[in-house]
Amino acid sequence: MTLPEDRWLITAAPLQRTLPTWHNSSPFEAEFTEPPSWWGITSQAPAMETAMAPLNLLAQLEGPLQPSIHAAYESPLDPFAVASSPGWELVLVVDTALSMQPWFSTANAIAACAHDLPLFHSVRVIRMKNRQDKPLEFVPDASSLSQTLAGTNRRCMILLLTDGVGPHWRLTEVLALLRDWACRHVVAILQTLPHIEWKRTALPTRPVRLRAPVPGCANSDLVVHGTEEPQTPATETTDSAAGTVIPVLELRKRWVDQWVRLLLSTSRVHQHVVILPAGPLEKGFIPNQVEQSGASERVAAFESAVPESTYELAKRLAMAPLNRYVMDLIADKSKPTATPSDLSRILTSNLIVAYETPAGEEGRFGEVTFGFADEVRQCLLAQSDSIATYHTAELLERHLADHMRPLVGLADRLRKPTAEALPAMSPQAAPYLRVEASLLTALSAESPEHRTTAEHLRSKLGSRMLLPEAGPGTAAEPPAPAGRR
Repeated sequence: MTLPEDRWLITAAPLQRTLPTWHNSSPFEAEFTEPPSWWGITSQAPAMETAMAPLNLLAQLEGPLQPSIHAAYESPLDPFAVASSPGWELVLVVDTALSMQPWFSTANAIAACAHDLPLFHSVRVIRMKNRQDKPLEFVPDASSLSQTLAGTNRRCMILLLTDGVGPHWRLTEVLALLRDWACRHVVAILQTLPHIEWKRTALPTRPVRLRAPVPGCANSDLVVHGTEEPQTPATETTDSAAGTVIPVLELRKRWVDQWVRLLLSTSRVHQHVVILPAGPLEKGFIPNQVEQSGASERVAAFESAVPESTYELAKRLAMAPLNRYVMDLIADKSKPTATPSDLSRILTSNLIVAYETPAGEEGRFGEVTFGFADEVRQCLLAQSDSIATYHTAELLERHLADHMRPLVGLADRLRKPTAEALPAMSPQAAPYLRVEASLLTALSAESPEHRTTAEHLRSKLGSRMLLPEAGPGTAAEPPAPAGRR
């Protein structure tokens, strides 16, 4: 996978080369749609090539195999190398809860890196639909993962990308599935949140010492040591006593490297894990709910809980009709140092609501999937300066006018507002016009025309009883922690 120059990371210890080296000649197809290339978004591209590189060392577990005539792999780059074929199947399960949307590009990057690694024979991506009041669903179906793969001697690795915040993590169905998968395959959770915040999610972990009795064994065969102190073999426990363990990893090379060390050796290795008992499972931990209060109090609480850069990004997002593409665009162009973690913090705050049925223009880039609740948008805009507002309006018009038609001419209308210049009123245009009304209201001090046009637009929106700011929709999942860094 090719990444922009500024996204490369320098590692202290380069990995050993595994021979023979194979090149996967089948084309890579991203599971999640990326913003248009001409937008030039680069800052959200995660450096997953470095983080996932240690997985290539698992090729040591494979003996010589005859290449399949159906395999989509080219000949070894070294013609004198022993003929062998990649021997692992990778299944990347991606949690698609609301708070995970900023991480979809990361999921694409992980799948692309795995596609390029000579370890994997195939890479599958499965979406785990995780919505409030909706049944847990996998697309495509993941029922086969609970069974031993038939007709193949390839190992199967299942990586679950999640933040452990979505509603189904507070139930038991996902945990039961993880336990079934771990009985037959190598399973790990890739946690998008930093380790310091894990205790506030529905996946609290504990540190243990693990040992693989056989390199590359399934999770259920791992031997658990409860403490850091050396212990005799008699004190070791396996699945039947301690439960099935699922290693949980940060999206960093050091964490992946440690997990690969566990799979390759029979030594005790320190890991953070979720332990699933063999008996009935308890419902997941539920973070404390933030009491609903007035918009200004909620904004003030959010400001005090997050880094300043995250709060500044939230103010920029308040200037736009939102979906994940727009969020990436604004983050990239106005706050180049922003990360998916910043967007995730905003999505899991009590400032945002999600529309179950996307509003606005048809088409993925033109849909409005998120909004700021009640008067929250106005509170954020009241703290913004007009220069940032005009800059964001120009950005939206330049990149989104073809997808969100009511944005055509937005920058000029904000500078020289008149009621005659406003777009035609319709249910489809309402999500965008509500944002424009909020922007004009925030700019009311600029001129009498701003105040008059804002009042006119608010009156028309209210008389037509069009889409309200806070619905239809549901609040985002319970907030993940967001400590000041």
